[in-house]
Order: sequence, then C-alpha cells, then structure tokens
Amino acid sequence: MNKKVSLGVAISLVAVACAITFVLTMTVSLNMYNSMVTGVQERETINAKIKEIDTFVRSSSIYELEENDILNGIMNGYISGLDDKYAKYYTTSEYYKKQQIESGEIIGVGIETVIEGDYLKITEVYEDSSAEVAEIRKDYVITKVNGKDILAIGAEEAQRMLDGEEGTKLTITTKAPDGTENTVTLVRQVIELQSVKGAIVDGYAYIKISTFNGLTDDQFTQLIDKYESQSVLGYIFDLRNVSEGDIAPLQSMLGRIMPKATVAKKVLADGSEEEILMTDGVQEIKKPISVIVNTGTACTAELFAVALRDFSNAVLVGSVTAGKAELQTTKSFKDGSAVSISTARVYPMQSESFDDAGLKPDYIIDITQQEEMAIKFADPSTDVQLQKAVEAVASINLQ
Repeated sequence: MNKKVSLGVAISLVAVACAITFVLTMTVSLNMYNSMVTGVQERETINAKIKEIDTFVRSSSIYELEENDILNGIMNGYISGLDDKYAKYYTTSEYYKKQQIESGEIIGVGIETVIEGDYLKITEVYEDSSAEVAEIRKDYVITKVNGKDILAIGAEEAQRMLDGEEGTKLTITTKAPDGTENTVTLVRQVIELQSVKGAIVDGYAYIKISTFNGLTDDQFTQLIDKYESQSVLGYIFDLRNVSEGDIAPLQSMLGRIMPKATVAKKVLADGSEEEILMTDGVQEIKKPISVIVNTGTACTAELFAVALRDFSNAVLVGSVTAGKAELQTTKSFKDGSAVSISTARVYPMQSESFDDAGLKPDYIIDITQQEEMAIKFADPSTDVQLQKAVEAVASINLQ
C-alpha cells in the first residue's frame, strides 16, 4: 500500500539532506584548505631557512661565491630530499645533452662524461666518432679542455665546453687508468646513436638494444624486416644494462612483433589509471623468442621483456632485473635546466608487478663483472648467457 508523505516531512527530509551535504562539503573544503595552508607554511619555512643561510654566508665567508654553483646545489639538495630515488635535477648543459641523447642524434666529439671529484670521467665513447678514432676509451679522465685545467675552470664549465657547433674543434687532455696522459684535438660532428645492432647466431636473429631513444623504433623495425626476409628461425633480444630510455618507442616496436594485447597500465599520483602499450597484432611474428636480461635491465626494458614473456611466450635468460616500475616526467625551466620526478607506476596486465622484485628469468645464469667485460658482440663462446638464450629459444615449441 502506498503511503503519502506530508509536505512538512518532505521539506524536513530535504533540509536534512542539504545539511549533510553542506557538512560533507565543508569538511572536504576545510581539509583541502588546511593542506594548502600547511603547504604554504612549509614553503615559507624552507625559503626563510635558505635566506638565513644565504645572509650568513654572504656576510662571513672567506670564499668567493659562485652564484650558479649555489643555485645548482640548492636544486640538487631539494631533489635529494625527496623520497624518490629516480628524481634528478639537470643543469642547463646536462638537460641539453639529455635531449640530444633522447632524440637519437648528438653533436659532439663522441664522448659522454660525468663529474667525478674535480675532473670529468668518460662513461661512453661512441662508435666511429672523433674520440674513438683518437683511441680515447671509457673510464679515461679529462684533466684539461682547450688547454685550460679543469681545476681552474671547474668541472661543470669544462663539461659545457665539450658542446659546440658541428665542424668545430676541441682539444682535450686525458689520463688513462694507468696514469698515461695524452692531448688530442677532436672535431665535433653529428653522431646518430646506433641503439640497435643485430647479427645471425646459429640461424636465430640476435638483436642487441642499448637504449630506447627517438630512432630506436625505426632501427628496430628495419632489422626485423631484414631478418624476416631472411627467414630466421627465431629471435634473441638482448636487454642487458638498458637502464634508461623513453617509453614512446615501445609502442611501434612491440606492435611489429607481438599479437594483439594491452601490455600494461600506469597509475598516476591521483590514483587514476591509464592502459598503455596496446598492439593490434597485425604484424605478429609467430616465431620462438628469448630475451636476455640482467640487474641493469630496468623500467622500459623490463616492460619490453614482460610484454614478450606474457604475450609471445618468450623465455627470459640471465639475472633478476632491476625492478624499476616508476615512470618519470621531466619539466624544463626558462634557464634551460630541468627536473625529472616519478609521476606514475606501471603494472603488467597479465602478470605480477615487477616493482622492486624485478623479473625472474626462466633460466637464471649469473655472471661476474669480469665475465661480462670479456663478452664480445654476438659471440656465444664469450657469453654464457647468450649460449643459454640460444639453447632456450631452440627448445621452444609454439605448436
């Protein structure tokens, strides 16, 4: 039986509902306001502290202040205070170099450096570059640039001096690990970074990926097309020590070899989710695949490996991976510097998260640093992990 509600009761119910809504709205607004006020107060405390220190130092220090060094020190200090081990502050020169590397092309003499103590340590020498021709090697230390001692000009200024226009010359003095010094004149040139290399090993296509940059996807798909035309038996992808790289190339790279799938999702700071790395399966390669990984395989490379394991029945060979599931976003500023912070976490759609735990290979083959240094490209006789990857891919039955 239907019961009628009097007008007075109806008005009372509406009033109660409005009151509840008002209380909830006020509570949420108050919490947001308190959070904002707390944030403002904390920022004011930070700024006041910096100002106090700055006033004391400028009035009392016996050392000359380098404004740029102080600014960079403050920025690095702020980033180091975050609970984000992948956060990084880039000086103007560092960010310029980062942009070049990510594009896949750099202008320079063919070396990458890091500031180590008072000097610059060479961490990378690119193939066919002016530096390689001059027989400069990784782990050499640069002590002078254009005749100027780095102790006098500062390591950061010396690092900036390495950059310049195409065709210009640069003189550097290096010290080898055995103490031998050498001065050479190099020429800056446009260097296309070869991030993908391939070879045939026992009938299988061996493809080594060194990073994921703006040219990696084109280089990768060209190699796949080449090896497909040669009717290779299968593929071995080597992702060892691929610790950095853009996620963007993965879309077309995976799309060239995988079946239709949604590989992963990312969860942002506000809790919202977004599916990523969707493939249509049009160019799927139905051949056995093995992937070589190690403790230096991180983030983008881990996503590549987990995608092939979950959707292409690939087997993993090597050591447990880094377990880096955070994605970073980089924000640049007017002075050319930039900050990169973790803004999302990725989760595979079909398997467990590799965050912190890493990906555990189907065949664990750990090697020593000495064994790793002795490895020659595409040579199973010097590479036990590649040996096992060949055995593993040969044993895969796709039927």
